[in-house]
Order: sequence, then C-alpha cells, then structure tokens
Amino acid sequence: MKILAFQLLSIQLISLFASYGWGEEKSDSMVSGAFIVVEKESPISFLNASGEPMDKKVEVGSVLEPEEWALSGKGGKLSLLLSNGTLVTLLPNTKMKLGDFNQIPFEAGDLKVSDLKEEPSSSRVSLDLDFGALVVKTKKLNKKSSFEIVTQVGTAGIRGTEFQIGSQPESGMQLDVTESTVEFTPPGGSATPVSQGTGLDFSGSGSVIPRAVNPVVAQGIADVTASASIASDNISLSAVSDAMDLTALETGELGDESEQTEGDDGSSDSIESQDAGSEDARGQSGESPPASVEEAPSSTNEISPGETPMIDFLLESDADAKQTRETGKLSKNSKKMAGLPFSKAQLDTFYGFSDEIQSELLSMEISDTLRLLDTDGFTQSLANKLFSFTAETQSIILKLEDSQLISLLNAGMGEDLILSAISTESVDLSHTKNIPNSIPDSTLDQKVLELGDILRTSGNTEIFAEIEEMNNGTWTESWIEIAKTGNLLVQDFNLASDWENLSVLESSLAMANPFYESISTLYNQLLFDQMDAGMNPSVIGGKSFSIASGMYDFSLMTGDKTGLLLGASESLSLDGTIEFTQQSGQPAQVVVSSGGTIEVTAGTNLKSALSDLVVSVRQDILLQEVTLESAREVAIRSLRDLQLEQVSVNAADQVRFRASRNLDVDGLQLSQSLPKLIMEATTIRLRNLDFPSATSVQLNSLKGAIDGKYPNFGTGISLEQQLGRVNFIENVSSGGNLIQDRPSFDQFGGNISIGKFRNP
Repeated sequence: MKILAFQLLSIQLISLFASYGWGEEKSDSMVSGAFIVVEKESPISFLNASGEPMDKKVEVGSVLEPEEWALSGKGGKLSLLLSNGTLVTLLPNTKMKLGDFNQIPFEAGDLKVSDLKEEPSSSRVSLDLDFGALVVKTKKLNKKSSFEIVTQVGTAGIRGTEFQIGSQPESGMQLDVTESTVEFTPPGGSATPVSQGTGLDFSGSGSVIPRAVNPVVAQGIADVTASASIASDNISLSAVSDAMDLTALETGELGDESEQTEGDDGSSDSIESQDAGSEDARGQSGESPPASVEEAPSSTNEISPGETPMIDFLLESDADAKQTRETGKLSKNSKKMAGLPFSKAQLDTFYGFSDEIQSELLSMEISDTLRLLDTDGFTQSLANKLFSFTAETQSIILKLEDSQLISLLNAGMGEDLILSAISTESVDLSHTKNIPNSIPDSTLDQKVLELGDILRTSGNTEIFAEIEEMNNGTWTESWIEIAKTGNLLVQDFNLASDWENLSVLESSLAMANPFYESISTLYNQLLFDQMDAGMNPSVIGGKSFSIASGMYDFSLMTGDKTGLLLGASESLSLDGTIEFTQQSGQPAQVVVSSGGTIEVTAGTNLKSALSDLVVSVRQDILLQEVTLESAREVAIRSLRDLQLEQVSVNAADQVRFRASRNLDVDGLQLSQSLPKLIMEATTIRLRNLDFPSATSVQLNSLKGAIDGKYPNFGTGISLEQQLGRVNFIENVSSGGNLIQDRPSFDQFGGNISIGKFRNP
C-alpha cells in the first residue's frame, strides 16, 4: 500500500464553479468520505471496527476510516476535518465512533478549506457519540445532504452550524448552539429545534429543559473552533479530494481502475502513474491539461503495518497551522488569541480590522480590548488614529466615556492639543460613577492574599509557587479556584476520624486539577479497560488515605451520581472490616484508588453494598487473607503486579482481576454461583484454586493459549516458558476436579477459555 502523497492536476475550471467559488460534483454516485486528523493532543487512542485497539500508528495527516473508534483521555483532544469541510473536535474524556460517511466526489480546483462557504458536494454523515463531548463546525450543507450525531438518548440533526453536544449515560444529553439551528430528536419522539444562542438539557428520564447558552461555554466553543480552523484552513481542496480517493482505495471502492499493477521491473506502479491517464488528470472534456499546470511531487513511500494512510502534504508552510497540527498547540499569538474571552460578536468585529490593528488590540489590557470591540463607531480609521498616539495619550483617551472617546477621535485633534486640553485628573473627575481600574485589581489581589493564608494554614505553601509557575505570575479567579481545589487534594485523611471534614468534589473539577493527575490517569485507564468505574463520579480526594474498620454511608455524598471515587494520589491503607453503604439514591460504584502504593492489612474485609467495588493502584497490589464482597461486581486493577494469597471474593455478577505485568494467585475462594470470572495479565500463575463449575472463566495472557486451547501445567515449568502464558502451577481444579494435564483439561475445563491479553 502506498502513501497517497500527490495532488490531482489543477484543472482550469474557475469559470465553471458555482457562485461561491468551489468545486463541482463529478457525478451523482457517492463514495466513502474521508476523516483527516488535523489536531492531536495525547492521550488519544483508536479502536478498529471490532472495538479492539488499532495496531496502526495515527498521526496528524492520517486518514481514518468509517466504523473506527476514537477515544480521548484526560487532557486529550482530537480534531478531524471531514472531506465535506466539517470540523469535529473530541474534547477530553470522549468516545466516538466514525459512523457512515458518504460523499459525492468533487472537482477541487485551486482552492483551500478556508475558501469554503458551503460543502463542496452532497454528503451523508452519521457519528456515534458514546460518551463525552464534541464541538462541531460545519459548512452550509446542500439540500440533499444530511448530518446526524447519534447519542444514547437521541439524535442531533444538523444543517450548517456551530455547536457543542455532550452525552453521559447517567445524566443524558446537553446541547449548546452558538450558530444556526440543530434539531434534537429523542427515541420515538418529535424533533425539537434548538436555535442560535440557546441550549437544551435532555435527561435520561425524558425531561427536556431549554435554556440560554452559558457565555463561558460559548467562548469555549469559539476557542476550540478557532484552534481547529487554524489547523485546517490552509489545506488544499485537492488534498481533501485525494483523501477521499485514499479512503476509497482502502475500502476497495476504486475497483480495478485504481489497483496497482506489476511493472516490468517487478515494482508496483504508483497511483500517480495510473491517474496520469485518468479522467481526473485530463479534465471532464478528455483533453490534456494546460501546459502551465504542473503535477505536484509525489511520494512513493510504502505504508508499513504500523502506519495509517496519510496525506503528508497537508503539512504546508503556514507557521501557525503547521505548529498546531504537529504539536497540538497554537503559536504564541494564536494561543493568546484563542485564550481571550471574546464573544462571537467581538470576534466578528476583531477580524474586521487590519492585521496591524489586530496586533495592537492584542497588546492592550484585555478589558480595554473588549471595551473597544463593543464600542459603537470604533472603526478602522478611528483605530488607526488611536494607535498613532503614544501610550500616555492612549491611556488618557481610554479613560473617557465611550461617546466622548469616539467624538475626540472623530475631531481629528493632534496629540499636543489633546495633552494640553485633557489631563488624567480632569478625566477622572468626570467619571464619578465609574469604578477605577485599580479596584478590580485590588479585589483580585485580596483574594490572592486570602489564598496564601489558606495554604499557609494547611501547610501547602508549595502549591502557591507551583501555580505561579503555571500561570506565569498572572493570577485569575480560575487559577485561585485551581489552587484551592489542589489544596484539598493534597491533604492526608483518616476516613473515620476526618469524616466531618471530607469535601466531596465534582469529577470535572478534581480530574482536571494538576495536583491529582496520578488519579485522573488511573481513572481514565479504568474507562479504557471498560472496567465499570461510573461516569463523572463524586470524588473524595487526598494525598494519602487511611481507611479503618467502620461502616461508611455515602448516601449524601453520591447524590444522583453513578459512582464514588476515593482516590489517594500517593498512598492508601486499608485495615479491618470496612463496609461502604448507601441508604438512598440509585445504586452506584465505589472506586478505591491509589496513584502510588496500597497497603492492605492481612485479614481485612472490604465490603460494598453499592453495585460495584473497584480497587485500582498504579503500583503492586498484595492481598493476603483478604475478603472482598460486592452487590454486583468486584474488580481489581494494578498497573504493575497483582498477588492474591488466600483471598475470598463474593459477587453476584462478575469478578475481574487485571494486572499489567504478573497476576499470581495462591489460594482463591469464589462463590459457587458466580456467573463470570475474568483474569488478565501479561503472565498468569495459578496455585490452589478451584474454579466453580458453573462459572464462565476467561484467562487472558500476552501470548494466549498453547495450541489454541491449553495453559502450561505443573511446577516444573521454567520461568522463561511461563512468561506470557497462563500457568496452572499447582492444585488447579474446576468443580472440584483436578486439572493437571491436557486430558484432564479437556474433560473438566469446558468452562475455561484462554485468550490473549490486549493492551497490557
């Protein structure tokens, strides 16, 4: 397979283009559209159509295929350019399936994506949002086109708009529209139009709550769209058209005309050589292209098994766009622009000024910039006048009221006359109703001082210094809140004695905090492993947790959440008989996590009356003479080694053990009515274990089964032979029947399956 790295010859069809100036449809027959990666910030992962991790490497410029999955973790972001001009951005903690995408091929001409006002040809798009949030910016769709985003609670139909849609299994769907209209249709219900500036909350119970779009959300949508646009605007439509050809080649839609043939020298003829005589290269008239049109250089690099097809000439010379795509981050100026709290109206005004005036506006205090953008009558000519003055004169003029400012600039007064007629003192006296600029700053300074007192009292003054390094010494309300949350997340807690002092945090607040990264990445790993940890759980966090004997009722803490996360970023200790209960609300998962180590005293009994009990640790886990009980499922996850010695587990539905390296079991008692048991690790070693005969047992190791079915048997297996395998070392049985060789496995191991451990 070749990397498609050529551009179709530019045909002089400008006179034939529609009034908007982009390409014509080649035919009425649709082919697969292309999903092109234009931005990628890790952690991002991809699954194939079967839901298994992709072996292929995906980078900026890669072309994805329909039916593949994309997942973003904490801090991850992925922007896709669809060949119909749509930009789709996955926000952090999102899982989306690239559904059906069909589009009529089009003539590209010499245009770029930024030239598009409407899609270049008719298309049909369907995306499946499993969970998380998407920001979408579409071009105006043709009348024959359709665009749908399917969620678990309904479908959003789009016709050329800018919006954000979020979906979570437990909380329903949230829709925020900042441009045009989106129609939301619940299953079996009627469509509800959501117009510009409005939002919609749709709960899993079926209640529909219309509302206005939060300005913060609106600005976030604008920032995401601006970033994705910078990464894609300068991509040529020829490249986009080629991406469609590449998708058609990958899916087998090109047929014999696009298949590679063997040359006399035994090498494969490139796609370029075949296209040289094709209709696309000749033009619709069948004539040769004009002599002035040159074919772009082509690449003959082959795609290795670890790569996805790429359109490598997408990475053009535009500095901002190239940096955005290669690093996932904007250039300095672009980053500053995207981070400013502009409304859509302010953005429209901003882009109406020249590049020079835009630079001047960006160099000002943000309050002055926003004020000027909102001032009626502040035109390009007046802006030129204002910025021709010295900084001293500008500061005096900016102290005037809006009407006075515009009148002064319109009067065309010289700088010397302005300075002689107007003083700072006289301007200040004329503004008796205005609050001086120093007051907001002093208010913020006071809050920063209060934060310092809080951190000193709690003994966490280092947080202040670390935040200052992150924000470059510029404090805002948001940074103050991050510091306060971080202060809570680095405390040491004894769950029994500190019960009254525990703070319950929203998942979005805790998981985004830089001082809780070890737990947030561990939680994302649980989601990736498809271990039920609850979506957006309530969080009780700290640096270290000690949980001693006692009954802990989390009814008030979980509320309507589907999960509760007890997460210690460094260390966790469990000792005694510990029971988690919930007297009210819906059943929820309880996740006990450590971003570092865990210590479980021998004889500990950990019981959850909630639906699931999940224990996850980044380091090794050793459980000796421990009992684990849950109303539905018990799951243990270690990112290193998991060792079980004389452990008893009781669960109604499922027990799951997963370790990235070694899973060693020496004595494990399971309830006889357990429906399902899953063990996964690079290497599994089992001793003194009787699998209940009624239990479906799945054992997954790195190398999987021997001869497609069997484990290793016996104590005489060398360590080298054990690696990557499932090993029945000693006294392993099923239903009380000892399994010590292949014949006994064939006779008694019918409930045991051995497979491969993916993504250890």
